[in-house]
Amino acid sequence: MDILTYLQGASTQFGPSGHEQPIAQWLKARFEPLCDAVTIDPLFNVLATLKPNTATARGGRAPKIILCAHMDEIALMVTEVLKDGALRMGNVGGVDPRILPAAVVTVHATGEGDTAVPLTGVIGAKAPHLLTDADRTQNYKREDLYIDLGLPVETVKKRVRVGDLVTLTGETIPLLNERAAGKTMDDRACIAVMLEAAERLARMKHAAEIVFAATTQEEVGCRGAKVAAHTVNPDMAIIMDVSHAPIPASKPDTTIPLDAPAIGYGPLLQFKLVDRIRQTAVKNGIRLNAEQLESRTGTDTDTVQIAREGIPSILVDLPLKYMHTTVELLDMNALRECGRLVALFAAEIDEGWDESLWI
Repeated sequence: MDILTYLQGASTQFGPSGHEQPIAQWLKARFEPLCDAVTIDPLFNVLATLKPNTATARGGRAPKIILCAHMDEIALMVTEVLKDGALRMGNVGGVDPRILPAAVVTVHATGEGDTAVPLTGVIGAKAPHLLTDADRTQNYKREDLYIDLGLPVETVKKRVRVGDLVTLTGETIPLLNERAAGKTMDDRACIAVMLEAAERLARMKHAAEIVFAATTQEEVGCRGAKVAAHTVNPDMAIIMDVSHAPIPASKPDTTIPLDAPAIGYGPLLQFKLVDRIRQTAVKNGIRLNAEQLESRTGTDTDTVQIAREGIPSILVDLPLKYMHTTVELLDMNALRECGRLVALFAAEIDEGWDESLWI
């Protein structure tokens, strides 16, 4: 798979939490050549099923594995149209106001006019020449910022409604050393991991039924994953999400190296499965880091693990710098190794895989 081409395409697709239909349709088309069946559910989860291509060791029921990575993106929302046509904004899923001054955004207007054409705006802020001493001592708050569309107020009031969504604008660019940076790498980069795994599994023997779930509404509470896990009713779950890679300001023991995948350790993660995927990595020469997660993970794992009667789960992390910005930076070789690890692990699961879990 051409990872950079995928990342550049995925980052341009509209899909804030709760409005993922466009990115869902785009992803469905990419899973269809690789899987036996692909559907989109009422919450816009994309569920792509790869049927077993070999018999189970004992001739019994094929194990079922769900792989989850979320497709929704963080966004803003219009909360007020000011008297000069500027727009105030609220938050959908965790946009840090510190990244907003001088940002370019897209307002997905639903009012009168040609609503098929989104409006480009910029986020203005007071020029440094005009700041008071008190202003200089604090970061901007969202309520201090506004979107300027460059349009007369009468036009803005016709075109824009309170509740309209606003997405960040930013190009996905290649960097040296097989790195790339752009928006929505959290977590569409991990859907690339699933596509990479699906390509590999198509060339491998596997006794399990494998369902790739591109989930929705993760940024506002992991709701899509809860529905997907209930629908699929799997025996096991592999969750993939991004985690923090080191930057100069990092505190010790809070990050994982950028250049290799990591496995999560913690009470929500089935420790024997964690050990098994670690063994898979060692056996296949895959460098694997570790991330300690003392309580909740902040990922789809938190809801999948307790779906139905409980689903033994593991979390595979893709390291990422500058999370929830328009320059989220990753290592494409680490992404490819995540896909290889997940494919090899899933291919090893056969009937009786869970007997050791309860001993």
